[in-house]
Amino acid sequence: MNSLVNRTLYSFGQTLAKKYHQHVIKLPPQNLRLMGEKFYNDDYYFQSALVEGDRFVNKLQVNQNSEILEIGCSSGRSVIGLIERAGRVKRYVGLDAKRANISWCNKYIATRSNFCSFQYINLYSILYNPTGTIRVDENFRLNFESESFDIVYVQSVLPNYFDGEIRILAREFHRLLKPDGTLFLTSFVEENVPPVTENPENYIMVCTYPRQIIRFEKNFFIE
Repeated sequence: MNSLVNRTLYSFGQTLAKKYHQHVIKLPPQNLRLMGEKFYNDDYYFQSALVEGDRFVNKLQVNQNSEILEIGCSSGRSVIGLIERAGRVKRYVGLDAKRANISWCNKYIATRSNFCSFQYINLYSILYNPTGTIRVDENFRLNFESESFDIVYVQSVLPNYFDGEIRILAREFHRLLKPDGTLFLTSFVEENVPPVTENPENYIMVCTYPRQIIRFEKNFFIE
């Protein structure tokens, strides 16, 4: 009887572990999930993290020897997916301009995955860090040696910068990447639009603050 009960409880526990695996991994509180209300749902948040992990492994060919710099790591969604899909890498460094994000990531991710570290960067952001003292100008430089990373990962950061600033950032990304390194980035680009548009009307959202969306004409952005 006891054996049957134990087997039943074990089977039930395995089912729960598979279905609710997101509860095994600590997820950030809702106030640190800055991507929109749909990310408040734990299942949605965790599945979106796995999408990031799949991109690291399948698209960017991450392996245990990879050294990764993520700029704008927020509250760790990408690295949660990375850990789930890749297990571990040689080094992951996350930078963010919101101190609360970095504090949470260091407490709940870095302490459990010793290849991860998170650093606050006092970079000016009209939304996330309006008192920031670091500007993207000709003096902009991150505190890492040249050719330090296999991957520089920049998601949902460039949409808040104009083309002159992106040129500066791109130069810095190039400095940080190893000769065969890879840059992953996202931005808003479209064909048959003006070269640069701040907060375009009738676009994907109603913009309520400056630089919320900087949209580029596709060929202009690539150039």
